[in-house]
Amino acid sequence: SKIKIGLFGFGVVGQGIYQVVQKSKTPAEIVKICVRDPEKPRKVEVDKSLFTTSAEDLDNRDINLIVEVIDQADAAYSIVKRALLRGIPVVSGNKTMLAHHLPELIEIQKTHNVA
Repeated sequence: SKIKIGLFGFGVVGQGIYQVVQKSKTPAEIVKICVRDPEKPRKVEVDKSLFTTSAEDLDNRDINLIVEVIDQADAAYSIVKRALLRGIPVVSGNKTMLAHHLPELIEIQKTHNVA
């Protein structure tokens, strides 16, 4: 089955992830991208309908992986914790957030049996 990704952040790293997924032969697609400013000029062209400014728009039954690559540790924590509590696997690039919350997030992973 196809991996349907909800992406938080579309800066340099988010755009790079988008490009890799687009070129990959892996059955994966980015179905929604949460950003602060959907009108911000970006180097990578993307269908604007993928953008949202609401994290709740990624609470979608079709999304089965959350990728978080934002620069705000508190917001990243909220995103990661919410996804794990819902049983959705998460990939995070936020080292500050992980440094402050890793033990708690590992416990949530264990209790909800999620990666």
